[in-house]
Amino acid sequence: MKWTFTNSGFLTGEENMSLDIAHAESLITALQHKTSPFGHFRVYGWDKPTLSLGKNQLLSQEIETNCSIQDIPIVRRPTGGRAVLHANELTYCIIMPCESMETARKAYASIHAFFLNALQSIGMSNLDFVKSHSDFHTHYSNLESSSCFSSSARYELTCNGKKLMGSAQRVMHGVLLQHGSLPLDTSYLDIVTLLTAHQNEQKRIRERIISHSTCLSECHVHSYEFSEIASAIESTWMQMKGTFEL
Repeated sequence: MKWTFTNSGFLTGEENMSLDIAHAESLITALQHKTSPFGHFRVYGWDKPTLSLGKNQLLSQEIETNCSIQDIPIVRRPTGGRAVLHANELTYCIIMPCESMETARKAYASIHAFFLNALQSIGMSNLDFVKSHSDFHTHYSNLESSSCFSSSARYELTCNGKKLMGSAQRVMHGVLLQHGSLPLDTSYLDIVTLLTAHQNEQKRIRERIISHSTCLSECHVHSYEFSEIASAIESTWMQMKGTFEL
Protein backbone atom coordinates (compact mmCIF):
# COMPACT_ATOMS: atom_id res chain seq x y z
CA MET A 1 0.00 0.00 0.00
CA LYS A 2 1.18 3.50 -0.81
CA TRP A 3 1.32 6.24 1.80
CA THR A 4 1.23 10.02 1.85
CA PHE A 5 3.24 11.94 4.46
CA THR A 6 2.32 15.57 5.16
CA ASN A 7 3.63 18.21 7.55
CA SER A 8 0.73 20.68 7.57
CA GLY A 9 2.32 23.16 9.95
CA PHE A 10 -0.01 25.24 12.12
CA LEU A 11 -3.73 25.27 11.34
CA THR A 12 -6.93 26.05 13.23
CA GLY A 13 -8.60 23.31 15.20
CA GLU A 14 -11.49 23.10 12.75
CA GLU A 15 -9.09 22.87 9.80
CA ASN A 16 -7.09 20.10 11.46
CA MET A 17 -10.14 17.98 12.30
CA SER A 18 -11.70 18.57 8.86
CA LEU A 19 -8.53 17.40 7.11
CA ASP A 20 -8.32 14.23 9.20
CA ILE A 21 -11.97 13.38 8.59
CA ALA A 22 -11.60 14.09 4.85
CA HIS A 23 -8.60 11.75 4.60
CA ALA A 24 -10.48 9.01 6.46
CA GLU A 25 -13.54 9.41 4.22
CA SER A 26 -11.41 9.30 1.06
CA LEU A 27 -9.86 6.00 2.19
CA ILE A 28 -13.30 4.57 3.04
CA THR A 29 -14.48 5.49 -0.47
CA ALA A 30 -11.38 3.92 -2.07
CA LEU A 31 -11.92 0.67 -0.19
CA GLN A 32 -15.62 0.56 -1.06
CA HIS A 33 -14.84 1.07 -4.76
CA LYS A 34 -11.90 -1.35 -4.59
CA THR A 35 -9.45 1.23 -5.93
CA SER A 36 -5.83 1.47 -4.79
CA PRO A 37 -5.95 2.74 -1.19
CA PHE A 38 -3.57 5.33 0.26
CA GLY A 39 -2.56 5.44 3.90
CA HIS A 40 -2.21 8.95 5.33
CA PHE A 41 0.37 10.10 7.90
CA ARG A 42 0.08 13.75 8.87
CA VAL A 43 1.89 15.80 11.52
CA TYR A 44 0.68 19.24 12.47
CA GLY A 45 0.43 22.00 15.04
CA TRP A 46 -2.29 24.43 16.13
CA ASP A 47 -2.49 28.13 15.32
CA LYS A 48 -3.58 28.89 18.91
CA PRO A 49 -4.21 26.86 22.07
CA THR A 50 -7.25 24.69 21.40
CA LEU A 51 -9.16 22.17 23.50
CA SER A 52 -10.16 18.93 21.79
CA LEU A 53 -12.63 16.46 23.23
CA GLY A 54 -12.93 12.76 22.48
CA LYS A 55 -15.79 11.69 20.21
CA ASN A 56 -18.05 10.60 23.08
CA GLN A 57 -16.79 12.90 25.83
CA LEU A 58 -19.35 15.15 27.48
CA LEU A 59 -18.84 18.90 27.05
CA SER A 60 -19.88 20.39 30.37
CA GLN A 61 -21.23 23.90 30.74
CA GLU A 62 -18.30 24.70 33.03
CA ILE A 63 -15.69 23.70 30.44
CA GLU A 64 -17.54 25.62 27.74
CA THR A 65 -17.69 28.73 29.94
CA ASN A 66 -14.04 28.53 30.99
CA CYS A 67 -12.91 28.14 27.36
CA SER A 68 -15.04 31.11 26.32
CA ILE A 69 -13.53 33.32 29.03
CA GLN A 70 -9.98 32.37 27.98
CA ASP A 71 -10.75 32.52 24.22
CA ILE A 72 -9.89 28.84 23.77
CA PRO A 73 -11.62 27.18 20.78
CA ILE A 74 -13.20 23.76 21.33
CA VAL A 75 -13.19 21.01 18.70
CA ARG A 76 -14.52 17.48 18.70
CA ARG A 77 -12.10 14.76 17.61
CA PRO A 78 -13.42 11.87 15.51
CA THR A 79 -11.35 9.55 17.73
CA GLY A 80 -12.05 8.53 21.31
CA GLY A 81 -10.08 9.42 24.40
CA ARG A 82 -10.30 12.36 26.76
CA ALA A 83 -9.68 16.10 26.57
CA VAL A 84 -6.37 17.54 25.37
CA LEU A 85 -5.22 21.16 25.43
CA HIS A 86 -3.22 21.50 22.22
CA ALA A 87 -0.71 24.29 22.80
CA ASN A 88 3.02 23.89 22.17
CA GLU A 89 2.96 20.36 20.83
CA LEU A 90 3.20 18.12 17.77
CA THR A 91 0.06 16.24 16.82
CA TYR A 92 -0.09 13.28 14.45
CA CYS A 93 -2.88 11.56 12.57
CA ILE A 94 -2.50 8.16 10.92
CA ILE A 95 -5.21 6.73 8.67
CA MET A 96 -4.96 3.22 7.24
CA PRO A 97 -7.06 0.18 6.29
CA CYS A 98 -8.01 -1.93 9.30
CA GLU A 99 -9.47 -5.41 8.92
CA SER A 100 -10.14 -6.10 12.59
CA MET A 101 -9.63 -4.88 16.14
CA GLU A 102 -6.58 -7.15 16.27
CA THR A 103 -5.13 -5.10 13.40
CA ALA A 104 -5.94 -1.92 15.34
CA ARG A 105 -4.14 -3.21 18.44
CA LYS A 106 -1.08 -4.16 16.39
CA ALA A 107 -1.10 -0.75 14.72
CA TYR A 108 -1.26 0.96 18.13
CA ALA A 109 1.89 -0.83 19.25
CA SER A 110 3.67 -0.40 15.90
CA ILE A 111 2.94 3.33 15.69
CA HIS A 112 4.35 3.96 19.16
CA ALA A 113 7.42 1.87 18.34
CA PHE A 114 7.93 4.12 15.32
CA PHE A 115 7.78 7.27 17.45
CA LEU A 116 10.21 5.76 19.95
CA ASN A 117 12.70 5.28 17.09
CA ALA A 118 12.10 8.80 15.80
CA LEU A 119 12.74 10.38 19.21
CA GLN A 120 15.78 8.21 19.88
CA SER A 121 17.23 9.44 16.58
CA ILE A 122 17.54 12.95 18.07
CA GLY A 123 19.10 11.79 21.33
CA MET A 124 16.09 11.09 23.52
CA SER A 125 16.64 8.38 26.12
CA ASN A 126 14.79 6.70 28.99
CA LEU A 127 11.91 5.94 26.61
CA ASP A 128 9.69 2.88 27.04
CA PHE A 129 6.13 1.64 26.63
CA VAL A 130 3.29 1.40 29.13
CA LYS A 131 3.05 -2.26 30.10
CA SER A 132 -0.60 -2.36 31.22
CA HIS A 133 -3.83 -0.35 31.17
CA SER A 134 -4.98 1.93 33.96
CA ASP A 135 -8.20 0.97 35.72
CA PHE A 136 -10.31 3.19 33.45
CA HIS A 137 -13.64 2.18 35.00
CA THR A 138 -12.57 3.58 38.36
CA HIS A 139 -10.58 6.47 36.92
CA TYR A 140 -13.38 7.79 34.70
CA SER A 141 -15.60 8.30 37.73
CA ASN A 142 -13.32 11.15 38.86
CA LEU A 143 -13.08 14.75 37.58
CA GLU A 144 -9.37 14.42 36.77
CA SER A 145 -10.21 11.73 34.20
CA SER A 146 -11.37 14.54 31.88
CA SER A 147 -7.72 15.00 30.82
CA CYS A 148 -6.07 12.54 28.44
CA PHE A 149 -2.76 12.88 30.31
CA SER A 150 -4.17 11.79 33.67
CA SER A 151 -3.86 8.09 32.80
CA SER A 152 -2.10 5.72 30.42
CA ALA A 153 -3.01 2.90 28.05
CA ARG A 154 -0.91 -0.12 27.17
CA TYR A 155 1.84 0.54 24.57
CA GLU A 156 1.71 4.32 24.96
CA LEU A 157 5.12 5.97 24.94
CA THR A 158 6.69 6.96 28.27
CA CYS A 159 9.77 8.86 29.39
CA ASN A 160 11.24 8.17 32.82
CA GLY A 161 8.14 6.13 33.57
CA LYS A 162 5.64 8.90 32.75
CA LYS A 163 3.28 9.17 29.80
CA LEU A 164 4.88 11.23 27.03
CA MET A 165 2.42 10.80 24.17
CA GLY A 166 -1.34 10.49 24.38
CA SER A 167 -3.09 8.58 21.57
CA ALA A 168 -6.62 7.54 20.66
CA GLN A 169 -8.13 5.35 17.95
CA ARG A 170 -11.33 4.89 16.03
CA VAL A 171 -12.19 2.20 13.49
CA MET A 172 -14.95 2.99 11.00
CA HIS A 173 -15.96 1.12 7.84
CA GLY A 174 -12.68 -0.77 7.67
CA VAL A 175 -10.49 2.28 8.27
CA LEU A 176 -8.36 3.09 11.32
CA LEU A 177 -7.94 6.71 12.36
CA GLN A 178 -5.40 7.29 15.14
CA HIS A 179 -4.56 10.63 16.74
CA GLY A 180 -1.66 11.39 19.07
CA SER A 181 -0.40 14.38 21.01
CA LEU A 182 3.27 14.97 21.90
CA PRO A 183 3.71 17.96 24.26
CA LEU A 184 6.90 19.94 23.71
CA ASP A 185 6.65 21.79 27.03
CA THR A 186 4.38 22.05 30.07
CA SER A 187 1.70 24.13 28.30
CA TYR A 188 -0.56 21.07 28.22
CA LEU A 189 -0.96 21.35 32.01
CA ASP A 190 -2.96 24.57 31.58
CA ILE A 191 -5.94 22.35 30.81
CA VAL A 192 -6.72 22.38 34.54
CA THR A 193 -7.99 25.98 34.29
CA LEU A 194 -10.45 24.84 31.61
CA LEU A 195 -11.76 21.80 33.48
CA THR A 196 -12.72 23.72 36.62
CA ALA A 197 -12.64 27.26 38.00
CA HIS A 198 -12.10 26.04 41.59
CA GLN A 199 -8.47 26.43 42.65
CA ASN A 200 -8.46 23.44 45.01
CA GLU A 201 -9.73 21.19 42.23
CA GLN A 202 -7.24 22.70 39.77
CA LYS A 203 -4.41 21.88 42.17
CA ARG A 204 -5.62 18.30 42.65
CA ILE A 205 -6.03 17.66 38.93
CA ARG A 206 -2.69 19.28 38.11
CA GLU A 207 -0.92 17.08 40.67
CA ARG A 208 -2.58 14.01 39.18
CA ILE A 209 -1.52 14.92 35.62
CA ILE A 210 2.04 15.78 36.68
CA SER A 211 2.39 12.47 38.52
CA HIS A 212 1.33 10.50 35.43
CA SER A 213 2.71 12.48 32.48
CA THR A 214 5.63 14.50 31.14
CA CYS A 215 6.76 16.48 28.09
CA LEU A 216 9.85 16.71 25.88
CA SER A 217 11.34 19.70 27.70
CA GLU A 218 11.34 17.66 30.93
CA CYS A 219 12.87 14.60 29.26
CA HIS A 220 15.84 16.27 27.61
CA VAL A 221 18.11 19.26 28.25
CA HIS A 222 17.39 20.58 24.76
CA SER A 223 14.16 22.50 24.16
CA TYR A 224 12.80 21.16 20.89
CA GLU A 225 10.87 23.19 18.35
CA PHE A 226 8.00 21.75 16.34
CA SER A 227 10.09 21.82 13.15
CA GLU A 228 12.87 19.70 14.74
CA ILE A 229 10.49 16.98 15.87
CA ALA A 230 8.60 17.00 12.57
CA SER A 231 11.88 16.67 10.68
CA ALA A 232 13.00 13.72 12.83
CA ILE A 233 9.66 11.99 12.27
CA GLU A 234 9.81 12.49 8.51
CA SER A 235 13.43 11.30 8.36
CA THR A 236 12.62 8.14 10.33
CA TRP A 237 9.58 7.54 8.14
CA MET A 238 11.71 7.73 5.00
CA GLN A 239 14.26 5.33 6.48
CA MET A 240 11.45 2.85 7.12
CA LYS A 241 10.41 3.27 3.48
CA GLY A 242 7.10 4.85 4.41
CA THR A 243 5.19 2.01 6.00
CA PHE A 244 4.31 0.46 9.37
CA GLU A 245 5.16 -3.12 10.27
CA LEU A 246 2.04 -4.89 11.58
